[in-house]
Amino acid sequence: MNLLFFQHGDYGAAYRAFQDGQPETYRDQKSSVDFVAKLAGCRIVTTIAICERSYEEELTANLFATGIELRASYDKGFIDQILARSKPDLIVCRTPNLPVLNWAAQRQVPTLPIFADIFLNTNPRSLMRNLRLRQILRKGRFPCVANHSLNASLSVAGALHWPEKKVVPWDWTRLQVEDQPKGQVAHLDRPTALFCGALVESKGLGDCLESLAILKNNGCVVQLTVAGPGNVQAWKDRATTLGLEEQVDFIGLVAHSKVRTLMREVDIVLVPSRHDYDEGMPNTIYEALAARTPVLVSDHPAMAKSVTRLLNDQTLYQRLSRESREAHSRLYVGMEFEHIIQTFLRDPKDETGWVLRNSLSGQLS
Repeated sequence: MNLLFFQHGDYGAAYRAFQDGQPETYRDQKSSVDFVAKLAGCRIVTTIAICERSYEEELTANLFATGIELRASYDKGFIDQILARSKPDLIVCRTPNLPVLNWAAQRQVPTLPIFADIFLNTNPRSLMRNLRLRQILRKGRFPCVANHSLNASLSVAGALHWPEKKVVPWDWTRLQVEDQPKGQVAHLDRPTALFCGALVESKGLGDCLESLAILKNNGCVVQLTVAGPGNVQAWKDRATTLGLEEQVDFIGLVAHSKVRTLMREVDIVLVPSRHDYDEGMPNTIYEALAARTPVLVSDHPAMAKSVTRLLNDQTLYQRLSRESREAHSRLYVGMEFEHIIQTFLRDPKDETGWVLRNSLSGQLS
């Protein structure tokens, strides 16, 4: 039995890093890498990962890793060749890559599409892409379309016109929530905030900096810690241009365990992702709620008004922290990541009816 995973992220590098004892950099990274590796105990497992390097490695017995660059992932001829060489009997496709899904559909290879993407028909290009994706899904052996979180799953049903009984929400493992809520803003003289994520415009970092500048002009100086990968120097320059060089601390990519500590220590966690950032539910929201730190979600510099309100209203601040446990619990909808993959591997044809039981129809009824 040959099992193939197609995904983003350098699996080979992550596997070797964890073998060397290095920490994970995002939630459930190590557990998902280990999970795939354990599947190689009774079958041949290959990961084809879109990343910054091209490589082919045998990591351990029956576990192979291939890296391809983003441009190559859209090349139908290249994808056909690399998949044919792997000869998969089953595929887990973790990104809506049309060449991969089309290859699987044409050859009737049972495939689990398990995404973490928002699907929107906001322009002709996305409309045509979603139409093509729907056509491919209709002709292949896909028991369902899985997507991360409720809203992203609803976007599948809406944008792809896909039946809710064939859409299955999934999520990562549950986080442990801090026992004690926060009583008040800890740093009233200089409030602290945290941005955690990729240092790109669509993730909202620019909106964060503009909001800090607005707040500063209004007499409120907020100290911001920025954690994540990207062009740090370019963003430092932007902060300086806005007069924020003394207020923003760029700490780069940090271990996942440190991020959780930082979230607990700061007064506010900012999640300013824009709608064009293609993700289901930001993990930062889960982490912030589990840390019992009020989280401010916005995609516009007008977030400055919300920051001001939150800092000036201690009753609101306490309530948000107090109710974060319940809010965190409500985020979890659907099957856990490992469970849905194991279920698919046992029953790729859905002969037991697991899809309907765990589908949007079942969740919303």
